[in-house]
Amino acid sequence: MRMNVVIGAVALGLATTVLTACGGSNSSASSSGSYCDELKADKTYFEALSGSNADIGKLDTVFEKVHTLADKAPSNVSADWKTLDNAITTLEDALKAAGIKPSDLAQMQSGKLPPGVDPAKLQAIIPQIQAMNSSEVSDAADKIAADAKKSCGVDLTSN
Repeated sequence: MRMNVVIGAVALGLATTVLTACGGSNSSASSSGSYCDELKADKTYFEALSGSNADIGKLDTVFEKVHTLADKAPSNVSADWKTLDNAITTLEDALKAAGIKPSDLAQMQSGKLPPGVDPAKLQAIIPQIQAMNSSEVSDAADKIAADAKKSCGVDLTSN
């Protein structure tokens, strides 16, 4: 079903981009400041999107966490977080225009379309998903991950 392709693409696009920037496990180095503390605390939510048992129902929370981290990011990665945050905001807007909440995607995986969802607008989400995998977003995620390891002692590239 085409809807499952869209949902799968949402999950894959988010898992690839958000997890690169925000997933993984902590290293033993100590962190400083609220940004590092937030990054460490939020990694559980980002990890919920990884693997074969990804919990797509947590997308609302993941989106909120990305917005918060973008607001708290230090100046050396602020622009990179803004790039990631803008991509997620664009995806959120596309989901809203289609009449769905990110948490609806879990229900939709089993073939249940929420009331009021416009299938044509659901198809329009695909370009926003593809934008999540753009080199600009991917580069920003890589820079965030490198800085997280250096500045916060958080390895975002290992599981």
